[in-house]
Amino acid sequence: MAAAPFPSWVMMEYFVFRRDDDESFPDDSKAPIRATGATSWNAPLRLAFCLAEPPLVSRLYAQFPGFPDPKEQRPLAIQTAHCHLFLFRVGTCTPALGGVVLQDFFVYNANDPSSLIALPACTEPYPDYSRSGCRLPRRPPGQKEERRLLTVGSTSASLGPADKWNSMRVPILDDVSQLCYWQTDTVIPFKHFLCWIDYYRGILICDVFAEASPAVSFLRFPLSKFPSTHNRSRESSWVYRGASVVDAGRALKFVNLARNDGVGYGPLKPGAGFTITCHTLMTLTPGQMVWNEDYKISSDELWSLNSSECLPRDILMFPQVNIDNPHKVHFLMSDFEWALKKMWVVVINMKTKTVDSFSKYINGKEGLETDDGDLTKKRSEAPMSFLPCEFSKFLQSLS
Repeated sequence: MAAAPFPSWVMMEYFVFRRDDDESFPDDSKAPIRATGATSWNAPLRLAFCLAEPPLVSRLYAQFPGFPDPKEQRPLAIQTAHCHLFLFRVGTCTPALGGVVLQDFFVYNANDPSSLIALPACTEPYPDYSRSGCRLPRRPPGQKEERRLLTVGSTSASLGPADKWNSMRVPILDDVSQLCYWQTDTVIPFKHFLCWIDYYRGILICDVFAEASPAVSFLRFPLSKFPSTHNRSRESSWVYRGASVVDAGRALKFVNLARNDGVGYGPLKPGAGFTITCHTLMTLTPGQMVWNEDYKISSDELWSLNSSECLPRDILMFPQVNIDNPHKVHFLMSDFEWALKKMWVVVINMKTKTVDSFSKYINGKEGLETDDGDLTKKRSEAPMSFLPCEFSKFLQSLS
């Protein structure tokens, strides 16, 4: 019997399922895509992808024999994905390494699915965007704003131990008086740009392949009102906004959910509602980009067309555009009642204003008795969006 085809895109769970013993590590039937490698300090690692058609969520399983207990340290973090490539980081800080934080970045290439490409080791600190050093400081009048860009380059087609990381400072061309409290929520590639996204304000765009030295420009999100306060935690903007690249990396979509009850994170107040707007970034001329509104839907419209069984009357969170069908948007919904939460993935067709599907994501207290216990605990404390990936479509030849 032929193997089932891999999905053309997946929603990857950022939480990495560390399963160091062979009994809990998934077998080939559950996670057929596997890769092995070793860190720069010769620690072996083994990965397995469990890929599922959205709205089901895909997973990454990892084995790290010899690493500290997973309760003490989670060494692997998913970074980003682009076309057939998937980037993740393995880091550790141990006395054996002199207390130095050492990070290895690996690239999984779906065109060569059994191996990992190791980038040169990096001793830069973990990206903690809550630190003031990761924000844009105020500059004296007339002085250019700059952003630090960390790059790795090679003189050959493949990276090797002799290659080194390099940092450069790139100027920000726009008036960034509003950006002194910038905090990066995520970084995504779009066309030939690298985009740092602060869901409270907008996007810093860098043309990394520019013939001249790279420069950064600022693009505001299409919001009815630009933030007048620096207290981004009150708005919880990262919970209700999402940017996604679709159409083979040629289009950037932005979804904004604006609730009208003044609450940051939590259930809707009685009688309150929300409005969802979807935009596409349009390039008019070189260097000129504008947002075009695609859809605008109120909660009243959604609730009038969909029963409470398929769309409970509460807030939607973490919008994610469907890469194959950009008129469909995936959201998370939570019960908010208990510390161990139940959550669902809701898919809404923005054209018809109807619910396509409503499926369980985590199962609250009941989930603790399953293999998803660690995921249930983590996401109950810190809900998070998913990473859209297209590398699965490049695995079609293996199915």
